[in-house]
Amino acid sequence: MNKKLIGMSMLLATSGAYAQSSIELYGVLDAAVVHVEHSLSADSNFPATVNPVSATKTPVNSSVTALANGGIQDSRWGLRGSEDLGNGMKAFFVLESGFNLPSGGLNNAAGSLAANRNSTSGTVSANSSLDGQLFNRMAIVGLSDSNLGSVSFGRNTTPIFDILTTYDPVQDAQLFSPMGFSGTIGGGGGVSEDTRVDNSIKYTNKMGAFNVGAMYKLGGVAGSTSAQSGYTLNLGYDNGAFGIQGAYEAFTDGMKVSNSTVAGDINVTSYNTSAYFLAAKYKMGDATIRGGAERYTLKQPSDAFTATSLYGYTIGTGTNFASAMQTTDVYFVGGDYNITPAFNVSAGFYDQNAKQSADLAQKDGNIYTYSTLADYHFTKRTDVYAGLMYSTYKGAQYPSTTYNTSNYIFAVGMRTKF
Repeated sequence: MNKKLIGMSMLLATSGAYAQSSIELYGVLDAAVVHVEHSLSADSNFPATVNPVSATKTPVNSSVTALANGGIQDSRWGLRGSEDLGNGMKAFFVLESGFNLPSGGLNNAAGSLAANRNSTSGTVSANSSLDGQLFNRMAIVGLSDSNLGSVSFGRNTTPIFDILTTYDPVQDAQLFSPMGFSGTIGGGGGVSEDTRVDNSIKYTNKMGAFNVGAMYKLGGVAGSTSAQSGYTLNLGYDNGAFGIQGAYEAFTDGMKVSNSTVAGDINVTSYNTSAYFLAAKYKMGDATIRGGAERYTLKQPSDAFTATSLYGYTIGTGTNFASAMQTTDVYFVGGDYNITPAFNVSAGFYDQNAKQSADLAQKDGNIYTYSTLADYHFTKRTDVYAGLMYSTYKGAQYPSTTYNTSNYIFAVGMRTKF
């Protein structure tokens, strides 16, 4: 009898303890059949499978049709949990891994670049913050307080990335928004790899309609307090109908990966970067208008590049950007409309305006992108969609003798969340 009572008491105590904690398995599965007008071969290593945003060289006259990962959202799975510590304080964690749904492999842009030895043959080529890490999208642990806000430690996302998830006109869609596709303008402040920041401490707090945030990256380089470090700041206001967000990011010795002439190797270029970002949205009934602007600058790095490998790949040529700074302005505007509670249509216009640098390494040029997306929800978790994105390339940065003057992607897909 006493054993039964003790067993019941232990069960009740355990149940009470678990009632104060929660662990959730979650994810997104998103795949689309896509057609890109000018493209190298699709690559299952690359997070988006295809690359419809970067200007393609004139020898790339072939199109590609493929099953691509993540038309709207990168496919992912994750674990998140929290524990109530009492007095309004909680401990929490998030572990999130992005993968290519058609192949089942981890997102690995570095692997794609290592396999692609030039820009006129092979597979798609673009850098990313998703480079084969197990928890490539996020890996954090932290504490939150109902009044003081939250602080997280680990691999955090930047504020520009966080803002764009609700302020981009076309759902920040991976294959229908240049900002959703490219971390260079979509959160990295000029270098895609800085969209997600390793070895970082991030603070956020919401006070009514106002929000603030800051993040600091520890470089971890012996004998230096600044090498490979960085910080971000965020201030905003959002009352539901109207929202405005501003952010600033600065990183020292950011590393941008590119393809090498040697199979299996990668090249890395190091920069100091800074970026200013401002976005706003306004909701009127079933319609929401969104827009914003960004300026990012790439400068000579503070410290010499010495690494010989990165993400498990040998660095063929590690170079420093050693001359004039490069500045690019980005503007975007558009919005969406709920035709019915289940059916949403959105459209956006984006302008990436490269400014000529003193050393002519970057020349004046514009990428004008027009995008539209129709999204029908069967339920809150499952939807189907169709989208079209068209880009034109203008100016000395994209001479018609070297680059195709336009490119487009059309896709239909399905997404489900769990």
